[in-house]
Formats: sequence, structure tokens, C-alpha cells
Amino acid sequence: MKLIKLPLKILALPLIVLIKLVCIIAKLVTHLTCYIISPVMILVGIILLVMLSQERWTDVWACGAIEGICLVALFGVTWMIANMEDLNRLLLKFVMS
Repeated sequence: MKLIKLPLKILALPLIVLIKLVCIIAKLVTHLTCYIISPVMILVGIILLVMLSQERWTDVWACGAIEGICLVALFGVTWMIANMEDLNRLLLKFVMS
């Protein structure tokens, strides 16, 4: 059984390095993007409150959609990073077995 696993373990090593590199780059980009998206989300939230007080409902929906897109984008990248780290952990466990 060890002879069957050996080629797969050898193929898993570059994949581990690639996944780790993607995780590091994604974390770096996420941290840098948070410094840009966070003030935009705060500004859109303030505009959303102003539009609510003025009862401009189409603008409220537009600002809410922008806020939702920003939130989903940040959540999606965080979810991707977590799944990539789990995959990397599983591959490392496979190589160490």
C-alpha cells in the first residue's frame, strides 16, 4: 500500500506549496483590501441612514446592495482562505502518513 501512496505523496508536495502560497497572497490582499473597503462601507452606511431619513427608497435599496456586495465579498474571501488552509492541512496529514 505504501508503494501506491508514494507517487501521490510526491504529487501532493507541489500542491501543498501552491496552496500555501495562494493562502498567503489571499491573506495579504484581504488585509490590504480591508483598509479600502472598510471606510467605503462606513461611508455607504452613513449615506444609507441619510437616505432612510429622507425616505428615498430606491437609493436605500442601491446603498443596501452596495453594502451587501462588500460584505459578501469579504466573507467569501475569508471563507476561501479557511477552506484552502483546511485542504492544505489535509494534504500535509496525507503526506505525513
